[in-house]
Amino acid sequence: MSFHSQSSALKRYIKDTFEQFVSPIETVQWSTWETNDDMPDGKHIIWVGFYTLSMALSNIDNHFSIDEVDFFRDIKNIFDVEDSNVAALPSEKLLHIYKDNFEENRHLFGEIKVPIAVEYLDIYDNAYGTDFGQSARTMYFRFANAFVKADGTVNEAEVEALEKLKSLLYPLENDTVEVSSISFGSPKNEETSPRSFDELMAELDNLIGLNNVKRDVLEMINFLKVQQLREAKGLSVTPTTKHLVFYGNPGTGKTMIARLLAEIYKELNVINKGHLVETDRAGLVAGYVGQTALKVHEVVNRALGGVLFIDEAYTLKSDSGDFGAEAIDTLLKLMEDNRNNLIVIVAGYTEKMKAFLSANPGLKSRFNKYLFFEDYSPEELKNIFLKLCQDASFHVTDTAKEKIFGIFNILSKHKDESFGNARLARNIFEKAVNNQANRIIVISEITETILSTIEVSDIPDELEIQLSISSIYK
Repeated sequence: MSFHSQSSALKRYIKDTFEQFVSPIETVQWSTWETNDDMPDGKHIIWVGFYTLSMALSNIDNHFSIDEVDFFRDIKNIFDVEDSNVAALPSEKLLHIYKDNFEENRHLFGEIKVPIAVEYLDIYDNAYGTDFGQSARTMYFRFANAFVKADGTVNEAEVEALEKLKSLLYPLENDTVEVSSISFGSPKNEETSPRSFDELMAELDNLIGLNNVKRDVLEMINFLKVQQLREAKGLSVTPTTKHLVFYGNPGTGKTMIARLLAEIYKELNVINKGHLVETDRAGLVAGYVGQTALKVHEVVNRALGGVLFIDEAYTLKSDSGDFGAEAIDTLLKLMEDNRNNLIVIVAGYTEKMKAFLSANPGLKSRFNKYLFFEDYSPEELKNIFLKLCQDASFHVTDTAKEKIFGIFNILSKHKDESFGNARLARNIFEKAVNNQANRIIVISEITETILSTIEVSDIPDELEIQLSISSIYK
């Protein structure tokens, strides 16, 4: 049996691996792109790496076999670069075409070189602290090993060529791989200890309110766990999109749940990093031609391996003729290109988000799960206020608790879509702490009890609250 018939595992590996490199490569290309340049095409850059390696390796032994042609043809099919007329040719005729092309361009493949895709990925890794370059090295080296074995024999020159390639791809640890110093405004590297799945679920369960959201999240988790169990048993799994829509008013916990979901999905091996990248219209839309796509690429690439949270996503669609539509189109493509390594959550006011998705069929088709975040009740807002006090080492008197509940009850009855919810609770907490400081500063002997007690007089009245928050929530 020929090598061609035994290489399906490697071809599956290449097919499953290369897609994660497309967006990082295009991000680097976009960083130096000018109006007259070809559009960035990461997939083509990756394919060029396979092509130049195969030509250089064939140049080593001055030979191109039918088995090598068949293997190379299968790799080309992954990238959809074979002309349909050429693809229909039998291997023998295709071999002659390859040989003629090889002889004509032999001078271009005189030495083994690091694929250009690896160089692009090294630049990206240097900017973002990722590790795509190493993964691409493994992919190309596995391909090179397979290619030289395709005809059933490996001669001494091919062994030396593989050693040369290995030394180029994996230099000694004390050698420095030179990469470009292009800066992409890489995110901060925050070192935090990962929490276990049980710890994350306990935090979710202990959140105040959000009962419907908690139920929906648990259902999603259970579905994913069952799908993983089915896959482990060799059973078919149901393909679903993991992108989400969060409906609700400000301050209802949308960002908090998104951050928890990112960590939970990492623990379930759905994504490999588990971080959250927050953005909005300003982070995605630029004011000049060609810049919006670049901004979207940069934001998406920071989110790879995690969750991209787009707040007030409905503002991407406007009637002013700006570049919001370009941002949406670019985002849709990147969501598809990175469907196995990126989860996108769009969030905003309920009615505005419904109208936004209805007007964008491409977006709507990629979201099949909608989570509705209800406004907090007066009792829940009181408990959020008390939790803020507890976390800051404050004790709230019973009369102060009664007053704060009464205020939340009145404000809730007169709320509109700009009602602040948990943000309102924090605003009142900060005002109460400020009032307490002004009250106790005149006391001659301030004890620990005095320092840590919130009295009823520290709680601002309704009018004071309305005046202090009107500029924020109106």
